[in-house]
Parts: sequence; structure tokens; C-alpha cells
Amino acid sequence: MRVALLLLGCLVLNACGVAALPFRIAGDVIDIVPIIGSPISGALHGVGNVID
Repeated sequence: MRVALLLLGCLVLNACGVAALPFRIAGDVIDIVPIIGSPISGALHGVGNVID
């Protein structure tokens, strides 16, 4: 039953948004790193934007 609900939830969500989500989460996590976090975060968010 849980698998069916998970699959239904994935179908309801936009497939591109689901694919871009890991890049956006990684970008937010990496943004915490001082000095180098911001440029890398921007690149990862850019990948998420391209996927959308």
C-alpha cells in the first residue's frame, strides 16, 4: 500500500521537479560551506533550473 501511495505521489508531482530536487537540496547543503559553497551552490541550482 505504501509503495502504491509513493508511486501515485510521484505521478502527481511534475517529473522534472522530482528530477531537479536532489540538485536543489545538494545546493542548499553545500551553500553552508564557507568561501567555496556559494559558487558550487549556484552551479547546482543552475542545473536544477535547466532540468525544470
